[in-house]
Amino acid sequence: MAIKTRRKKNSSANAQIGAKPEGTGVANTPVSRRTLLKGSASAAAVVGVSFAMKGMKFNRFEAATNSTSTSTTTIQTNTATLPAPPSITTTDPAGQRTVTLNVNGKNYNVNVYPRSMLVDVLRDSMGLIATKRPCNRMACGACTVLIDGAPHDSCGVMAIRAAGHTIVTSEIGTGDPVVNAIQQAWVTADGAQCGYCSPGFIMATTALLKANPKPTVADIKDALSGNLCRCGNYMHIIDAVQLAVANLGGA
Repeated sequence: MAIKTRRKKNSSANAQIGAKPEGTGVANTPVSRRTLLKGSASAAAVVGVSFAMKGMKFNRFEAATNSTSTSTTTIQTNTATLPAPPSITTTDPAGQRTVTLNVNGKNYNVNVYPRSMLVDVLRDSMGLIATKRPCNRMACGACTVLIDGAPHDSCGVMAIRAAGHTIVTSEIGTGDPVVNAIQQAWVTADGAQCGYCSPGFIMATTALLKANPKPTVADIKDALSGNLCRCGNYMHIIDAVQLAVANLGGA
């Protein structure tokens, strides 16, 4: 059964995200955030990110051109899964039933309701908490996962419709060389500020680089235009994607 891909956001909303005044950008900062944080706990690989929605484009990168924050976050990948529940057989069309989901290359039997959304099943039933659910209305991209290689907002996909498809979350980590390279680049280039949106960005970047190993800056902005960074760390995010491209030999 086909699953609809995401829509891109409307570019008219760009005006709501103002750029920082000149002279306050990353390029004008004499000391980098990395230097200021030298000697602190080392960052772990940041997890997961989302792709461009089809439809109207909302490119937040064009408005957010500078970043002055000096904070960073250490995030660990949670690969734990909860014990498999006993199988359920029901004749109630609205009742729970057992479905098999292929996530990160493994099959998992989970009990879901017909109304259960994939993001909830991943987080609550499987313990894969890298996928976030900030808005729950397909507006921010933080819950992005790959389904059959394409980026989807998992808060808008029913879990039972994902059965029979391959699902990838950022927990795959070193199991996927592209995801691993992007996660490492995210740490090196300070792609994460608070880090909450990073899983969605990383998943979106994964879809981009697998389809286009040598993207331009315009390609990167377009592909990630469906993802929102509330910290406004877009310039570092672009740097992180470019570093991942170089590390993967696409530069």
